[in-house]
Amino acid sequence: MRNSLVVLLLTILLCSCSSTKTAAIKYQPIFDFSALKSYGLYQREHKFSDWQPLSDGMRNSIELAIEKSMDSQGYLLKDSSQADVVVTYYLVKQNNHTFIQYNNGVNYCSYCLVHSEKGSRKERLMIYPGSLIIDIVKPKSRRSIWRATYPLKIKDKDNSLDINTKISSAVDSMLQQLTIMKQAQGKRA
Repeated sequence: MRNSLVVLLLTILLCSCSSTKTAAIKYQPIFDFSALKSYGLYQREHKFSDWQPLSDGMRNSIELAIEKSMDSQGYLLKDSSQADVVVTYYLVKQNNHTFIQYNNGVNYCSYCLVHSEKGSRKERLMIYPGSLIIDIVKPKSRRSIWRATYPLKIKDKDNSLDINTKISSAVDSMLQQLTIMKQAQGKRA
């Protein structure tokens, strides 16, 4: 188990040294990520939509990027009530109230998760306005077991193609970390 964790941390560290940005993550070390086969997204009528008011266009861009990335990594999209996990997201703005509401909605517990680079529960993820957050949530407990953050840096002058490209890149960077973790745990088993 210790060797797999070292391999995981080294992989993440090597990725962070490359020219492309990598996502910062925290995760629940006792969750068996190697068993993940399916994922779901909350439907639009779910209260998840109330946790963060986003335009339909922005919501569609993020959800399509999640589906594309998860599908390309071999995960099967299912109804959120039937999936192994539910993928949620949050676009950080200046309003701290909606971020608190989102964190409460996904039962986020920073201390319950381990920082992937530092190996510590005390270390927090650095989250800035303009960042995208993706949480992996256990459907029954509705508790976040994995969180990634990535700076989108969307500018007012960005057109829809620029925005979609930034979102796709961020989502791929974040969700590739999930697959790296899944593979590291699978080698342990």
